[in-house]
Amino acid sequence: MVLLAVGLTLLIRGLVIYFDSDAFAADPDAYRVIAKTLRQSGVFGLTGADGSTRAIAFRPPLYPWLLSICMPGGQVSRLAVAGLHLVLAALTACFVFLATRHFAAQLRASSYRVGGGDRLGLAAVVLTAVDPILLRQSVEVMTETLAATLAAAVVWLWSGWSAAAVTSTRRRGSIFIPLGIGVFLALAYLCRPTFLVWAVLLVIATPLRFQNRRGLQSAFVIASVVALAVGGWTWRNSRVLGHPVWATTHGGYTLLLANNESFYRYLSDGQFGQAWDATSFLNAYAHRYEGDPREAAFWRRDWTGTPNYDAAVSEFDDDRLCYESAVATIKRHPSVFAWSMVVRVGRLWSPFPHAVAGRSTPAALAVGSFYVALSVGVIVTIVRHRRRVFGSRWWAVWLLAITLTGVHAVYWSNLRMRAPIMPAIAILAVCSVVGKQPADD
Repeated sequence: MVLLAVGLTLLIRGLVIYFDSDAFAADPDAYRVIAKTLRQSGVFGLTGADGSTRAIAFRPPLYPWLLSICMPGGQVSRLAVAGLHLVLAALTACFVFLATRHFAAQLRASSYRVGGGDRLGLAAVVLTAVDPILLRQSVEVMTETLAATLAAAVVWLWSGWSAAAVTSTRRRGSIFIPLGIGVFLALAYLCRPTFLVWAVLLVIATPLRFQNRRGLQSAFVIASVVALAVGGWTWRNSRVLGHPVWATTHGGYTLLLANNESFYRYLSDGQFGQAWDATSFLNAYAHRYEGDPREAAFWRRDWTGTPNYDAAVSEFDDDRLCYESAVATIKRHPSVFAWSMVVRVGRLWSPFPHAVAGRSTPAALAVGSFYVALSVGVIVTIVRHRRRVFGSRWWAVWLLAITLTGVHAVYWSNLRMRAPIMPAIAILAVCSVVGKQPADD
């Protein structure tokens, strides 16, 4: 059944990659150019027109490092990148399949005791393989595919750890499960700094789950591994940039993108049901060195002409400027900021993508219908199994949902930002067919 699950995943994702002529052609987040510099010079950074390299912390390091392996001769190989994404998809399928078996066993549906968990696992894998967000991102040079794999790995280990703790005292004290959770959380943090919030919540949750000395020891193991990753990345940035950047120097921009005068005017005018036209914001942002973007007057100017970039400004200082500009906007419009949080959370979890130019209406309706059906499945699971579905075995799923919701309530948000949790959502949805059980023994 595991092989069947992996095979179906590879078939579905492989066909999408094969028939998409634009697969891996774009590089919207500059991961490819960073990977190329890393491959050719060993520097995590960018290469200038004169061939000189500049170390950066604009993006997290894990995905570009993996991409650099897919660059024989220093040039990107679309076949190699496709292979990387297919391997990640296969791993995700394994983690989803195994995690679903753990959850199905805990729900104890009599009709699923013999092979039922495997059938549910296969269904969850198929839902993950055809998930529109993950399917779209599987042909993009972006982090969603990797992030979903790492999140699924943590959910699998956490769910299995709970099962081991209930059934075996010897396995309960094992260091390997918390060590594995710590390693995958550390890798997830190096893929997307947002995962650090999830890691902190899981560290706090671990002693609450076990409520004994072993729980504290396990929490210490997880925290130590994650701290090594955070410390290593921060030390590297302090050494090459002169500042102890623990995340990236891109956070200020994503905060400003979500909290600027143009976007707030759009919300105040009641246009939040439509796609925001960010042209005026992007024009002003490009001229941010020609005025003070912390002032409201800066964003009201009609900026034209070629932007005047200040080469002397470091990426750290530029990030700080974006943060300060966003915070200044929030302070000027606290009520709009509160409403914008509601809008961003709604967009994060909305089943339907925005109607924008070039997007097919039938395709948008198909995507929305898929997510409506998935949401119904999740709701049925929660209603049927409310006594169990919020138990400790499920905490990793709920804490990831809280993490994504909390972070993207403040930072920029859209459907794509929920990609890491979609495998777990698929698991929740398929558990809706498990029959309701009587009260606990």
